[in-house]
Amino acid sequence: MDSVESQFTNQQINIDLLPDHQAVDFETISKKKQTKSFYQITIGLVILLAGWAVLFYFLPMHWSLYLVLGILLLVFGFAYLNASLLQKKYGYALREKDLIYRRGYLITKTTVIPFNRIQHVSISRGVFDKALGISTLKIFTAGGQGSDVSIPGLLPNLAVNLKEAVAKKLTVEEYE
Repeated sequence: MDSVESQFTNQQINIDLLPDHQAVDFETISKKKQTKSFYQITIGLVILLAGWAVLFYFLPMHWSLYLVLGILLLVFGFAYLNASLLQKKYGYALREKDLIYRRGYLITKTTVIPFNRIQHVSISRGVFDKALGISTLKIFTAGGQGSDVSIPGLLPNLAVNLKEAVAKKLTVEEYE
């Protein structure tokens, strides 16, 4: 009978030999994601401007109301800029052993999820998603309470194809 020590190996890995996740050509998401963000921001802006108009109508004119309006317009201006800049940075890549998702422009976040950590994959579509013809692919990993990665702005047929590709990888990983 072999001892436990002879069965267990834990060799050191040369970090320089690992594949570079940044050398991947990322696929972009649909521009409709940006349109969805613009619609959501605009709806919020209209609601807040209506509230401001009610305050303006019922309260006596005061400089603070104009200050509030200026701050509102500034915040929403930054929200539009943010949605615009984020669109260029969204990206995903499906590799042999993992899936990579990138987002962010000031601080870029890259998430690499090995297929052997994925529990299941789902597709969701909200009201705006259905109206614009896009979907969100949600990837759940072991130990997470919610989806660990959500890739928004995918065309529905692409989301289904990615879901099926990941599902095939999961079944292959089980039997290896």
